[in-house]
Amino acid sequence: RRPRRSPMPERSEAAARALAQQWGAPQSTPMLDAAALVALLKGGDVVLVDVRTAPERRVSRIRGSVSPAEFAALPDAALEGKTVVSYCSVGYRSGKFVAALQKRGGPFATVINSEGIVPYSHHVAAREGPHALVDAAGAPATRIHVYAKPFDAASDAFEPAVFSSFEALMAWLWPSYLDDKASSG
Repeated sequence: RRPRRSPMPERSEAAARALAQQWGAPQSTPMLDAAALVALLKGGDVVLVDVRTAPERRVSRIRGSVSPAEFAALPDAALEGKTVVSYCSVGYRSGKFVAALQKRGGPFATVINSEGIVPYSHHVAAREGPHALVDAAGAPATRIHVYAKPFDAASDAFEPAVFSSFEALMAWLWPSYLDDKASSG
């Protein structure tokens, strides 16, 4: 019997960035890598939007990020002249969010896609400091939701969480499905 090949990519920064370039870059370019994102966040005047589903955000998110619903509720004055940066797992969904915002326009100065939380997990800022990954309670995250097994190139500092095949398919086809499911109990 032949051994089965693991669908898991190498858990390295290079593998994570390659996933982001494969999935996110076609959606919007340029994409911010983790170091550029951290530098931009340190500069202020940034609204960071985590476009992943509610179940993904509950596992871990970048401290200070807002959900798409929270972003939509912000008054124009809170966005005036700001840089909006969006992220998801590897840049695909956040790239679509950026494209939609660029098409719609708004009071913000610019909208940028990032490589995502999977590549970000390899940066020291993901583990400590003002932009560390936190869980739903705001405590330092020990897990990271990578969406599905093929996207698990996250840092070994975090335990991966993934959707079941059905949940991944539903999140792909019907992005609000998991949010709706979580809010209905």
